[in-house]
Amino acid sequence: MKQLLQLAQLYNKAVQEEDEIPKEKLVVKRVGKVDPKKHLEQEVQDIMAANITQTLGTMLNTVIF
Repeated sequence: MKQLLQLAQLYNKAVQEEDEIPKEKLVVKRVGKVDPKKHLEQEVQDIMAANITQTLGTMLNTVIF
């Protein structure tokens, strides 16, 4: 959860910078840096997949036993 919060804050900061800094300077500034939006999407997708797997396992256990 802490990592999700940190990524969300970084993404919020990146969105705010898009309004303030011209596109040319923004592209140069972000070279070699972590893309918080991409990492946030990946983390959420991993968590959702784990949650779905756990839920399906629990449903199977209740039906079988």
